[in-house]
Amino acid sequence: MDRIVIDQSKIRVDESIKAKMKPGSEFPRPLSWWQMTIPCWLDASEGEYGRIVLTPNGRCADGRVVELAPVERRRDVKAAMQYLASRRFLDFSDAAVAE
Repeated sequence: MDRIVIDQSKIRVDESIKAKMKPGSEFPRPLSWWQMTIPCWLDASEGEYGRIVLTPNGRCADGRVVELAPVERRRDVKAAMQYLASRRFLDFSDAAVAE
């Protein structure tokens, strides 16, 4: 369990904001959008079939970079799952899988 794979076709958007969304802003989103919106301690890349892969990178908000042990990677993956779950208008429950 050292990364999260997101199948963008399974992300559900809250109905209250679907009507307000501009055309073209639906999912799937480009990789550059993911790279701008995720926390600094995660890297976003594109995996097979266009899925988004989030991996812990060991960066801290103050600019330090630390080497991650397997235990710390698992901790960061769990924190990333909580981060995705806290998105109020997006439901990642079927889309995100920790691998």
